[in-house]
Amino acid sequence: MFPNSVSVSSFDWGDKDHSPNGYVPIAASNVLTYEIRNTQYVPPAISFLDTPMIDLQSHGSVTAIRMARTFLGRPLYWTAAYWLDGLLIDSGPPCLADELVQIVEQLGVEQIVLTHGHEDHTGGLYALHRRFPRASIRAAEMTIPFITEPHRLGQQPYRRFLWGAPKAVARVEPLGLGVQAGSFALRVVETPGHSRDHIAFFEPKQRWLFSGDAFIGGRERAWASECEMFGTISSLRGLAVLHPERLFPGSGHVRRTPLPEIHGKIGQLLTLCRDVAHLDAIGMPDEEIVRRLCAGEPPIRFWTGGHFSAGNLIRACRRYNEVFEPGVELAKGEQIVRSEQ
Repeated sequence: MFPNSVSVSSFDWGDKDHSPNGYVPIAASNVLTYEIRNTQYVPPAISFLDTPMIDLQSHGSVTAIRMARTFLGRPLYWTAAYWLDGLLIDSGPPCLADELVQIVEQLGVEQIVLTHGHEDHTGGLYALHRRFPRASIRAAEMTIPFITEPHRLGQQPYRRFLWGAPKAVARVEPLGLGVQAGSFALRVVETPGHSRDHIAFFEPKQRWLFSGDAFIGGRERAWASECEMFGTISSLRGLAVLHPERLFPGSGHVRRTPLPEIHGKIGQLLTLCRDVAHLDAIGMPDEEIVRRLCAGEPPIRFWTGGHFSAGNLIRACRRYNEVFEPGVELAKGEQIVRSEQ
């Protein structure tokens, strides 16, 4: 029985009127409870301040563990870990580490791998290592310093408030070219852009892609200052070449047949770069470019102290345009998409 600190209910999913994938209602009341693998989650009394929100989804052999901190019962931001035959991919944020440990206790874990060093993906490692000291922890060599010396993350105040500050884990091994999880063999794919150390994992037989934050759905309106456009577009192109049939992203919003969305994201970013190049050519000031292409600065700029902003996104496009011609690249991309259809 999971403790009452973990809430899995129709309320927690934003008042959705359906159960998550792979779950069956086992009690009828004003708040539903669900059963997975003979384990019952019982939602606690609802708190309006900071109730952990856990959304488990079964995708065949993969269990998606979506996690969010809440305000007034609503998720502030989703992040996810994935479990596959004793392998845990990413470990969630520090503030939800105890809840993740309680879930993983029921699943079992032999090894943990990371897509990159940001605290919403590595923050649960300390608690997991204490509870499962025999489980190996592996990451890309560029990621390891962020785990062993978390101060290197340079967390802004909003990140410490939203996720908490991760604790150091000393025993982290460098990843090789792949990782074995039972009968599943995952290849490591370098995917810089969101961060310099970012990697993804691809299972070629099933064509499963665990992309971390290399793919983020939706239209871009603000970027972090360290995000890099060339790496992002190149990584997305590399992922598209793999022809994944299921995408497991860092948000936990799993996609079937994700290739059109990946191509769409590439086209969206190239179009934005092309538009920035055009407006730069006519001498339009940055504030006007932000207003025209991004509908102005979004609220996240204020809440993050400028770490995320539309201005950062425009500057990333400009750096890309210093090397490439986005109009030509966009035309090439359209030809590739047509040839694959």
